[in-house]
Amino acid sequence: MTEYYVVYDIETGAEGHRAQGPEGAAMVQTLPEGKAAMIIPFAAFYTSPLDLDIIKASYAASIDADADKVRSMFITNTPGQMATYLEKEVEARRVLAGDTSNTVFLSAEAAAIGVSLADLAAEVAAQADQWRPLGAAIEAARRKAKVDVVAATNLAELAAATKIDWQEVVAPGSAEIASA
Repeated sequence: MTEYYVVYDIETGAEGHRAQGPEGAAMVQTLPEGKAAMIIPFAAFYTSPLDLDIIKASYAASIDADADKVRSMFITNTPGQMATYLEKEVEARRVLAGDTSNTVFLSAEAAAIGVSLADLAAEVAAQADQWRPLGAAIEAARRKAKVDVVAATNLAELAAATKIDWQEVVAPGSAEIASA
């Protein structure tokens, strides 16, 4: 598969030259100091001047995909399962508040796995409480990166906007511990 990339100045973001090669070609280039390579979509490769909006759209989609990959390390990240998680949390909060009516999901699951409705509700609520700050951190990092992508006015700003340290997002301080 062919990869398209642009070499740019890391200080000013000014475009240097464009090139193409086999997948991985951009990352193995020996570039002069102060230069970097950015993979760009084919649709942007032949535009003159370089159409930053096409590149931004591609990188925004990549940010979403990366956030999904990170989420999927912690939860089953499919639309149907997400809807089930949300419904189970609503039911669990009701049960913990003393309302055991209308608990279709939890009642079925409790019966299937042989636990009490109250115990399952406590477990589901605890899992939701554990996920919430992590999910919020992932979403905040995703949104910040996408806002920064939209605001980018050159390739250097765009490159900076797309650099998300997902390890740091999900485990703050872990990067420092690993390097110690």
